Amino acid sequence: MSSDPGLREDSQTSGHEARWEQHNSERRSRILRAAVELIEEAPAGTDVSVRQISARAGLAKSVVYRQFEGREDLDRRIRSHLIDDFSRTLEAGLDTSHGSIEEIIARTIRAVADWMADHPRLDEFARTGPTHEGPSDVDAVTSLKLRMSERARDVLTSIADQLGVDTGDGIFDTLPFAVVTMVEGTLTHWVHDVDPTRTREQIVDELTTLTRYVLDGAIRSVGLSVDPRMELTDLIAQLSAR
Repeated sequence: MSSDPGLREDSQTSGHEARWEQHNSERRSRILRAAVELIEEAPAGTDVSVRQISARAGLAKSVVYRQFEGREDLDRRIRSHLIDDFSRTLEAGLDTSHGSIEEIIARTIRAVADWMADHPRLDEFARTGPTHEGPSDVDAVTSLKLRMSERARDVLTSIADQLGVDTGDGIFDTLPFAVVTMVEGTLTHWVHDVDPTRTREQIVDELTTLTRYVLDGAIRSVGLSVDPRMELTDLIAQLSAR
């Protein structure tokens, strides 16, 4: 063990800074959770004030302003918090370790439908501006669509690599964003329809079928034919053995 007092002092300073950063991180999370709760509770078209957020978080208003650079920064970080949380749900839906192609598609679309229908105020707020990390001219929902398109493309590329299929820069490059846009646009129309003709389960089933048709066409374009109801892991093993 070193007896150098300078090293001990540096270590103590580093430890103090780490604890302080953790303390600030916990406060920011507390503030963001409070903001999300208030936004969800607020009537449509009603703004949530910093005073309300600080009161719900149990902190002084000045503390909120110290944690963020201003109201715009706070709003951006709230959107990031929303999108990150929702992304984790979608990632679970896209888990290819269990379920058939049809099941994976259905549970992912159902997760989107549930979030949009059950949390309309959060969905509305996410569309009002950018995330903390994203460009200022791209709203949070669009950022999420791009993120999920990239994730879906990674999944398809990974499966293609396992099968030794070269997808090149063709249809598989544009398919993820096209499908994500179709699903999001259709669900947005359905959620805002004052007198919808389809139930939630019906719209999810129809979008699952449409997505399966599009994916099946893309798969056939590279010379493969698959059973969308077969467990995906078994399907990959079967195709790899050919």
